[in-house]
Amino acid sequence: MKKIEQKFNLSLLYVEDELFIRQNAVEFLSDQFLEIYEAGNGEEALEIYQQKKPDIIITDIEMPKMNGLELCQQIRKNDSKTPIIIITAFTDQKYLLCAVELNLVKYLIKPIEEDSLNKAIELCVKKLEEREGSVFRLSSNHYFDSLNQTLFQDDVNIKLTANEVEFLALLIDKKDRIVSYSEIENYIWYGEYMSEDALKGLVKNLRKKISKDTIVNHSRLGYKINIYNG
Repeated sequence: MKKIEQKFNLSLLYVEDELFIRQNAVEFLSDQFLEIYEAGNGEEALEIYQQKKPDIIITDIEMPKMNGLELCQQIRKNDSKTPIIIITAFTDQKYLLCAVELNLVKYLIKPIEEDSLNKAIELCVKKLEEREGSVFRLSSNHYFDSLNQTLFQDDVNIKLTANEVEFLALLIDKKDRIVSYSEIENYIWYGEYMSEDALKGLVKNLRKKISKDTIVNHSRLGYKINIYNG
């Protein structure tokens, strides 16, 4: 099997408790990534993830101390975006369901064919590229992922209401101009009456979660979002 010829400017965390398998995989992938981190169990992997913030994670399921699914669950508490590939010797339905719930890129069955691994990595890179074009920085430490409709402060997912998500998505989609009150009413309230207090309350709550300077009111016209440029 051939390696992916492209060298990615990305980091990878490879988690596998069997040393021989892990070493072979890391050697196979070493020419494709800028940096590769290794871990032999879930606890070690979680510590590396928290310190290094790798771009892509590949993990086995069955491991001592903390298994792969538990590792993914810990990561997904505050990180919905890092692409994860999970590897297992099992085809049990419960594992497949967990993989879906954890928003994993791929579920690979051992023994891993190199072509399958290459394709899974390419999917991860594609997801990262899509995310890059859909992530908008709203302050020095806030950004909105319009693809997944999630707001982050650093790496912490900030809870938003459905109306807050729709309002942010609308402003970002029309980021180069002022969004009129009628547009906001039709988009969020679906043509129903939008009270002034309801809109002001929505904006006030969002400003508390981001910054008061991010969403700007233009009197009698509407609202515009300021994309942070550093």
